[in-house]
Amino acid sequence: MTIESKGVRFAIPAVLIFVFAAITFYHLGNRPLIDYDESIYAQVAREAIQNHSQLDLTWLGYIAQHKPPQFFDKPPLIIWMVETSQIVFGINEFSARFWTAIFAIITLPLVFLFTQKLSQSFTAAILSVAAFFAAFQFDDFAGVLQLDIPVGFFVLLTLYSFWQARESDHYYLLFWAAMGLGVMTKSVIGLLPLPVVLIYSVPEADFKWLKSKNFLLGGLLFLAIVLPWHILQQIHYGAAFWDQYLSYHLLKRYAVTLDSNGGSPHYYLDIFFRQRILFCCMMLSLVWFIASSFKSKPHFFLTVTLLFIFLFFSAAATKLPPYILVAYPYVAIMIGMTLAALAGRLENSGKNSGNIFIAAMILVFVAASLEHKQTRLAQENDPQLVSDKAVGEYLKTHNLGQHVYYYSVNWQKPAVTYYSNRPVFINDFYRQHKPEDRFILISDKPPDFPGETLLFSAITENVYQIE
Repeated sequence: MTIESKGVRFAIPAVLIFVFAAITFYHLGNRPLIDYDESIYAQVAREAIQNHSQLDLTWLGYIAQHKPPQFFDKPPLIIWMVETSQIVFGINEFSARFWTAIFAIITLPLVFLFTQKLSQSFTAAILSVAAFFAAFQFDDFAGVLQLDIPVGFFVLLTLYSFWQARESDHYYLLFWAAMGLGVMTKSVIGLLPLPVVLIYSVPEADFKWLKSKNFLLGGLLFLAIVLPWHILQQIHYGAAFWDQYLSYHLLKRYAVTLDSNGGSPHYYLDIFFRQRILFCCMMLSLVWFIASSFKSKPHFFLTVTLLFIFLFFSAAATKLPPYILVAYPYVAIMIGMTLAALAGRLENSGKNSGNIFIAAMILVFVAASLEHKQTRLAQENDPQLVSDKAVGEYLKTHNLGQHVYYYSVNWQKPAVTYYSNRPVFINDFYRQHKPEDRFILISDKPPDFPGETLLFSAITENVYQIE
């Protein structure tokens, strides 16, 4: 695809990004928050605002577990950003998801720039952006408060900066700054570019970047971004911080299956397989990239990046669907470059056949996204999500002097905690004694207590007064 007009070259990706943004923001705040992470992060941000404590984060859910309330699960950058959206838009679903949507959207122009730099092809860059429309998992989680898309953006920006720094080494400052912001988003996941860069550099023993003055200065910038908050947590909480932040949420999560969140070695491959259009394009692209890696540095760089990220998360004992979202930009770039190469061959074999192929692929990707969005919209009124919100909003203004319990062995109700802004304790009433003489109980079936009174009824659960 040869386009000389600068206006047209700007308009085509701009239109695609605008359409993606419109799809992402459409009904962004309609669906109630989901257990677990989304509700937890939104509540942590709210508590930081309420307590005027941006450096010492807390979560009411830990009080319900009879633990100290300090929130050491993740670094604070996205929590701080959610605070800003909650201040601007109010405490609601839209404000909770706003920044994830923004990071998802700005990932597309960065992918466009990175693809164009790697391939020197406007067509490849356009098709890389279009490929995101077929990435249904990425599209779905663009409307969920999770940390994986934001940290994925910073990982992408880090790797883009490294590639740019091969020609202009002041990009090493951005390389380290982006990595620092990635660490402040999701801890060690922000460091993923380091092993990728090392693996890429080994075959030709090309480590001249280590000698760059800006590379060393960038390292200091990284430390300036990352160290202050971590040092402050060490000063305030000492070993308690590291036990949760590092030992439990990083090392143990990687080595041991936590909360039954495990899976087979092909767990993430199965996720891609369920996105049939994307999967077919990805596998075709991966074969071509592996074959091309022996003679092309851009192909080798992208192959190393995707395979390392994929194997890194596949090797972890604890697996959750959002973890692999970090890989989608590289899948999209591979698809864009592969389809552009195919379009070029078609163009050589027949007049305009390459352009027709490009337009057809873009239409297929966008049409698939629109159809998938309709399916997702049909799930907005999920009975459990609607019930948790209704119960939480009821408890926010009723029976404030009593503890709230949930009829469960080990599962909490973070969404109810968010909507009620109060802790929800758990109790296995089959095995444990009645926790108090008088309390509020959430249950999906009538409790076996002689003195219960139905206070509120939702679709999947009720609220009872237990005397």
